[in-house]
Amino acid sequence: MKIAIIGAGFSGCNLYNNLKEKYENITIFEKSRGVGGRLSTKYIEDKFIDHGTSSLIPITDDLKFFCLDLAKNGVLKAKYDEFIPKTGINSICKFLIDEKDLQTNTKITKAKNINNKWILEDENNVIYEDFDLLFIAIPAPQITQIQIELPNEFKEKLSCIKYDSIFSLILYSKEDIKLNENKIYENIDVKDIINNSKKYLYKDFSSYVIHSSKEFANCVNERSKEEIYDIFLDNFDDEIKEGIENFIQIPHLWKYAHAKNSLDMPYFLNEEKNLGICGDYFNHSNIEASLSSSELLSKRFIWKVITKSIISYLFIKWYSYDTI
Repeated sequence: MKIAIIGAGFSGCNLYNNLKEKYENITIFEKSRGVGGRLSTKYIEDKFIDHGTSSLIPITDDLKFFCLDLAKNGVLKAKYDEFIPKTGINSICKFLIDEKDLQTNTKITKAKNINNKWILEDENNVIYEDFDLLFIAIPAPQITQIQIELPNEFKEKLSCIKYDSIFSLILYSKEDIKLNENKIYENIDVKDIINNSKKYLYKDFSSYVIHSSKEFANCVNERSKEEIYDIFLDNFDDEIKEGIENFIQIPHLWKYAHAKNSLDMPYFLNEEKNLGICGDYFNHSNIEASLSSSELLSKRFIWKVITKSIISYLFIKWYSYDTI
């Protein structure tokens, strides 16, 4: 069986990890340069800068057990109720997949089912075909941008999913310099500051990520990253601006940072066309939803295939017995 997964964020990678126990021929298509989605890491030489989600703090037992398993495998380390990555937050997704099955810088724009086979096309008009099953694990608004036939009722539900945005300012320096974090927090447009150099115990290397509030980002998320950067920086006083100028600065916009609402279902599965969709907007709107949605969808599909195999086996046995 040949399987395609669109999206190498947490949902897509966890889906792959569950399916690979039964199936070998799986390809993950990712529009970005690497895996992780919002669990993303930038590399500055041998240093890690987590500029999306920086650690995992489980709410549910399922995510806690998932994190404990990653800790046993050396991917995370536990610190009280928080799980911190050892080598960048995207190491979670890297651990879940085999990179030989990953195709990056590939944005799928069309998907068509012909004679129970899926044919995909990317933005450069390259064709990928003969997939028996298609899974989609990307934010809801990005699904609506793909030319694919979906039930009208489900398309309407997808169009109702809305997201908060977050603007992130990545700062780093190859010198040991500090920012006045308390002063930065006085800015109402700032939600959080992540000190990556402290997290990874770096010496002679400083890195911070300043995350904006959703209220700020939602107001400017149709502008360019450069425009947002200028607006964001203008809201700081001169002391903070001067401190930031000591760093190399990289602006980043998470347009689909957090789903505001969710669908009242664990996943979407069209068994007739072998199409499955999962993500952080099913049942809840957080990383727990990503985990449960991808877990349940993969188990549902595997059970469906096993059931079909059992029925086929019993039918063959019955037919053989009946013809004796």
